Amino acid sequence: MRLMPLAAIASIVLLAACTAPDQNKDAAAPPPAEVAPAAGADAGSPPATDPAARPSAKIGADQVGKLSPVPAFKGFGEHWSIDIQSTGEMNHKVDLTWGSGGEKASGTARYNGQPADAPSTLIVLSGELNTKDGAKPMTIEISRKECIDDGDNKHMQSVAVHVDGMDKFDGGCGDLAVY
Repeated sequence: MRLMPLAAIASIVLLAACTAPDQNKDAAAPPPAEVAPAAGADAGSPPATDPAARPSAKIGADQVGKLSPVPAFKGFGEHWSIDIQSTGEMNHKVDLTWGSGGEKASGTARYNGQPADAPSTLIVLSGELNTKDGAKPMTIEISRKECIDDGDNKHMQSVAVHVDGMDKFDGGCGDLAVY
């Protein structure tokens, strides 16, 4: 009768030895060095490997007024699409396609800050679109409100594009990249 418990204990010890990490391999490796703080970083701040130190979807206080709230945006509506890429500071490159892809134009837009009379959920970019008929003033309005496209897909922003002399590109949905 003593053999049965002894065999069970030996099996558990053998199983534990097989699943335990190789202590010799770990002992040969040097201990991990602490991550040095980045240049200009606070010595009291957590190291970069700390989950609390990971980048968040917020810009720093020193970047307010220097960075546009639109680092990148892709939006679309019925028979049109827009692609916006920040080119630095408050400026953006804009590509607009309409007519089911038959017409394309590029331009530039700038974020000039929050309009005084606009809700805080609205981002407005102003600029010019270089069409085949010449440069035309353009305004892009991105609203931070949920939008459902024709395929029942949910997007976190809606978009409208106004170009002088052209039909309004309205009722679009899109996705804004975050910092």
